[in-house]
This record gives sequence, C-alpha cells and structure tokens, in this order.
Amino acid sequence: MTNRITWIDACKGIGIFLVIIGHTTLVSTPRLHIYSFHMPLFFFLSGFLFSSKNNFKEFVFSKIKSLLVPYFAFAVISFLLFSYYQNQPIDISKFLFSTIESKRNFIYYNDPLWFLTSLFLIEIIFYLIVKFIKKKFAILLVVLIVSFFAFSELQATSGARILPWSLDQSLYYLVYFGIGYLIRYMQWFDKNLKKSLVLMGISSLYIWLVVDSTLYQKLWLSLHLPSVIQGYLSGIVWASLAISFVIYLSQFLSFSPVINFVGKNSLILMVLHLSMAINIFNTHFREGLYLEQHPNILALFITCFAIFMLIPVSFIINNIFPFLLGKNYKWNLSKLIKKEVKLSFSLKK
Repeated sequence: MTNRITWIDACKGIGIFLVIIGHTTLVSTPRLHIYSFHMPLFFFLSGFLFSSKNNFKEFVFSKIKSLLVPYFAFAVISFLLFSYYQNQPIDISKFLFSTIESKRNFIYYNDPLWFLTSLFLIEIIFYLIVKFIKKKFAILLVVLIVSFFAFSELQATSGARILPWSLDQSLYYLVYFGIGYLIRYMQWFDKNLKKSLVLMGISSLYIWLVVDSTLYQKLWLSLHLPSVIQGYLSGIVWASLAISFVIYLSQFLSFSPVINFVGKNSLILMVLHLSMAINIFNTHFREGLYLEQHPNILALFITCFAIFMLIPVSFIINNIFPFLLGKNYKWNLSKLIKKEVKLSFSLKK
C-alpha cells in the first residue's frame, strides 16, 4: 500500500503541475494536450482510492468534511484575495450566488473550485451505484452510459449547458472515476509498475501519437463510427493513454520529496494557485521578467513560482489551520518545528 500511495502522490504532483501551467500563458497546442486528460487523471485517481465501506450517512458526512468544507472555506479566502488583487468592490450577493451555483467557468473569483463540488457529486453518485449494482463490469457499463448521455445530450465537454455544481461534468467524468475503481478492484497495479510491459507499451504509443496527433484521428476515421460515438470514445481512449503515461512516469519520479509533497497537497495548490500565487506573481514579478514575447517560458516561470510559494502555505494550513481542509484542529508547537526542519532537509536533498 505504501508503494501505491507513493506513486499516486507523484501522479497528483504531475497533475497539479499541469493544472497550474494550463492556467498560465502556455500556447494553445500544449494547452489542448493538457486539457485532454489532466482532469480525467484526478477523477481516475479518486476512483482508484474510492471506498464504500461506511454506511451512506457516514460516507456523505466524510465527503462533506473533505470536499465541501474546503470548498466553502477557500471560496471565502479566494473571494477576499480576488477583491484585493483585482481591486474589486466586495459584492456579497454576487459572491453567494456564484458560490452556491458552483458552475464551471462561472466561479468568477476562483474557477478551479468547481472541481470540489463536482467530485462531491461523483462520489455520492458512484456510492449509490456500487450499493445497488454488485457486478463490477455492470458498474462500468452504467457509468459509460451515464457519461455518454452527459457528452451527447448535456454537451458536457463543450460547456454549452453547464449545470449547478457542474453536474454535467460530474456525469461525464464519472466514467474515469469508474475505470479507476475497476482497475483497483482488478489489482492490476499491485505489481512493480516500472517493469510493466503494458505500461511501457502504452506510454510509448502515447508519445508517438503526441508527436503525430493526426495519426490518432485517422485511425478513428477509418472505423466509420457515428461522429458522436467517435468523439466520445476517442476522448476517453486518448485520456486513458495519457493517464497510463503519467502513471508510468510517476514510478520514476516518486523518489522526489518535492513532487510527493506537492501531490499530497494538490487540493491546496488547486484552490490557491490562481487566487493567491498567480495574482502575487502578476502583481510583483511579471513585469520585470520581460518574457511576454516568450509565453511558454513565462508559463514555466509562473508555474514554478506558484508551486514553490504554495509549499510553505500548504505546510502552514496543514499544521495550523487544518480545519480549512475539514480536518481536526491539532497543533503541537514542538511537533510542528520538528516537521518543518524535516521538510526543509528533505527539500534541500
């Protein structure tokens, strides 16, 4: 279990790096590649870690603590940061309406927060599915049908009909959550993944298709499927290839204490990279770099700044303000100092 958690933390570290750089000045082609799989990756990992051992009441309460408490806590923090850095008047009614609706692309003060409410809905929906449907592959069939409905009828990937709490996204991403759950059940990742010929092959195929992405479309066109089915399946297959590549890559990066720490605190980085770190960078550092003509280099600068700025912020939140994450308040000064020294030593190594 220790090895599995290590590579999952590394995957989350890679994933949050992609999320942050996707919100910077990165040019369109690499951005499109990132957007094709970075959120499916997080939903896949959440499904892989899913457990339905608790009764429904206990399960819902645990998800309220771990997802909705951080959502509303960081909504307030983000709103105050937005008002300060954007020099906007504090409009409580607009804030409340946007926060309660939690629509992707419409949380004006910090849009990445939509992930928390969307994941909350996915967790609840999937819990009910696994309680009523016992056969694992029947579960996969159900989430495929639900996901296809969201893709075809709700136009979830286009954002044309965004529902409150991004329900359209939740129904679409349910398939990645289900795939992660099924793979965990099948115990396919209980081996030494560094030596997995399957992961090596899939990763090599993904790199090849990234180099020549037109080949991927040609392969799908050759099947002569209806356009809506082709669009749905090709998106899932592409994201699955990319997720497999990230999982394989994580096997070689899990030694890094920085990547693992970032992965463990990916929620904090998710909710604060735009509202805090990037705002600080744009206000105090961006103009002096003279990199506007080099958007990809600037994107890398912004991303690295955001990550390394939020590492100590994550440490402070975890140890002094854990209630922001829905955790119990336990603060021991001597233990906190020891942790800080140990973390500083690890980062230097």
